[in-house]
Amino acid sequence: MPAIVAGALFMAGNSLVAAMDGVIVRLIAGEIHPLGIVFFRNLFSLVALYAIFPRSRLHGDSNMSFWVHAIRAVIKLLALFAGFMAVTQMPLASATAIAFTMPLFVMLGSVLFLGEQFFAARIAALVLGFAGVLIVLQPGSGTLDMGALWALAGAIGLASVALLMKVSATREDPLRIAWLNLVITVPVALLIAVPVWQTPSLYALGLMALQGVGGLMAQLAFARAMKLADASLLVVVDFIRLPTALFFGLVLFGEPIRMAVVVGATIILCAILILFHRENGRRT
Repeated sequence: MPAIVAGALFMAGNSLVAAMDGVIVRLIAGEIHPLGIVFFRNLFSLVALYAIFPRSRLHGDSNMSFWVHAIRAVIKLLALFAGFMAVTQMPLASATAIAFTMPLFVMLGSVLFLGEQFFAARIAALVLGFAGVLIVLQPGSGTLDMGALWALAGAIGLASVALLMKVSATREDPLRIAWLNLVITVPVALLIAVPVWQTPSLYALGLMALQGVGGLMAQLAFARAMKLADASLLVVVDFIRLPTALFFGLVLFGEPIRMAVVVGATIILCAILILFHRENGRRT
């Protein structure tokens, strides 16, 4: 199979699992608090990681301070919680569309904190991307609520994690990073979930187990996809999350398909494609 096709298929798998993440949260949110869902998702991911990989691949000396890993893990934990809160308080498709802004926040953070430069394509991508967000949210029409703020917080949190990864990725084994992230987040997630603890039913537990194992597989699929295909192609493939969210939102939860979400998300996608195209040209 050509590498570009394999990369696209890996990315499609990652995107479908990401879309199903929100569906599972919506299905069990009435039974389990989002903090509890975050804990069980990470717990099952950690169990799956130990079941799949030998310990020699996971354990070993880290090339970075434990506190760097801890900060990154906690930010990712909070971003995951924010994303779960978003899908419980706004339509799945709207939350998914806002999540696509993450690369734009990564670019903005690279300029502000890593000393990278602004140039015309980056400014155009930012303006176009956030115009798309405004179209999705339609501020002033009663749609800009806490769900939207949670979704933006989740995107910013994941962008912060990506920036930290950008600094350390050349010095760390990605698999060990994933393991350290889970080892740190599982006990932290348990501590913050205790005040809102609700014992899950077997149905909810099964869905969260599927969510946790799927999340780990999605992370590995994403890493593999990035090695096989250009990021600009993978961004387009990742866009299948939106029609998936629209479909499940309509079928399972009766959410109407809003044209503003489709148009706004398409504009965000165009902004990201402009950014990646210019970045690839600049590196070349």
